[in-house]
Amino acid sequence: MSNVGRPVNHAAREAKTEKIINGAIQCFLKKGFHGAGMAEISRKAGVSQANLYQYFASKNELILEIAKRYFSRDMDALRRVESASDFQAALEQEAYLTDDKTGTIMYMEILAESSRNPDIKRLVLESSKNLYSVSCSIFKKAQESGAIGRHLTPEQITHFIFSYIDGLSCHIATTDTEYSSELFRLFMQTLLKPTT
Repeated sequence: MSNVGRPVNHAAREAKTEKIINGAIQCFLKKGFHGAGMAEISRKAGVSQANLYQYFASKNELILEIAKRYFSRDMDALRRVESASDFQAALEQEAYLTDDKTGTIMYMEILAESSRNPDIKRLVLESSKNLYSVSCSIFKKAQESGAIGRHLTPEQITHFIFSYIDGLSCHIATTDTEYSSELFRLFMQTLLKPTT
């Protein structure tokens, strides 16, 4: 029977998309982007391979959607920091990575894939540029309000914090390293307070 003219059930479509994304992430965590195939992803998601291709025309399209979601999540976190009354406490909370090892591993996988896949590279570069810009704006406002020191530029602060988080992500993704909120707080206090 033809589906032409039938209204789209957006809720059902979104639920199926989430099922596919979650199944794909489970497969990618075990085998990486190149080790996991669409047949395996369809089995994990509990959908037929034909149905999977109705949602994502290729594995590359699926990988791009997952990468977009992770960068969107990061931007949402920065926006929460930006709107918080105590941005430093909010930044410490948003930078807590140990509870999301899956997300951390996927982030590392996305970065690795960007070195081989031009579509992912474009997304990573554009998303990183946007995250960097928002972060610099947050630190600029904090300096203007006197909440943090001016001994470093907003760009330098952003560089150091992003480097710290990227390094910590690598450790969490590859070892049993636990995140230390106390060390991160000390790092932030050292970075954001002016030298005397």
